[in-house]
Amino acid sequence: MIPFLGILLVGIGVVSAFQMLRAKKRVRTMITTETLSSQELSQLHRAALDAVGPGAFRQITEVAGVVRPSAAGPLTSELNKTECVWYRTRVTRKFETRGSRANQRRRRTEVVSDFLSPTPFLVEDATGRTTVLPGDQVIEHAAKTHDRFEVYRPGHDRPLGLLDIPGITRNERTLGFQQEEWTVAPGTRCYVRGEARDDEGGTLTIAAPKDGSPFLMAAMSEQDLLATERRKSTVFRVLTVFCTPVGAILLALAYAL
Repeated sequence: MIPFLGILLVGIGVVSAFQMLRAKKRVRTMITTETLSSQELSQLHRAALDAVGPGAFRQITEVAGVVRPSAAGPLTSELNKTECVWYRTRVTRKFETRGSRANQRRRRTEVVSDFLSPTPFLVEDATGRTTVLPGDQVIEHAAKTHDRFEVYRPGHDRPLGLLDIPGITRNERTLGFQQEEWTVAPGTRCYVRGEARDDEGGTLTIAAPKDGSPFLMAAMSEQDLLATERRKSTVFRVLTVFCTPVGAILLALAYAL
């Protein structure tokens, strides 16, 4: 029991240290990146177009405001049919596997679908609007608008048209599907940190930085996101300071005994 607890605490300490460093890095990234209004970004873009031409503008920046649909109009989420500018739909299969002994069962899960809408949306501030290309990036702190478990019965339709999902086999039995969805509604406050750039046609957008630096999107203000990351850093620091030495001590005692 003591060795197991020691290993567990050391593991928690290591993971907490990693999460603490990640939170600190995100805070530093947000603090050191300049926030530009839509108007300021447009002026810089226009100056680059006049000086160099289309396709040359690159600027790591932050924008903040409220989200609006693109010219194509709002999206409709797949599960909850919610009007939004972005959504994420995830389906997780829950199933049982048969063990080596009679009546031995293990419950497991696997994500069978995780879709993030790639459609551009706009961030509007007091000076104008800026187009954001979310790509395959999650918008953090989006509202969860659907969370439902559907019991699976052979012959029933799979969620989202999923095919080739094992139902009942000799060693495996599907229990059901956990369906979850997150959406960002028009008018939601949003913070984006990414790379503003233009394409060969001269269209300005913000997308994932090509230099590999963080691409951050959150359905909240920058101040609220900073406060959240600082709280995370504090909590994980406490866990690191407590769990790592205590776990090491327990392992040392177990070895001595």
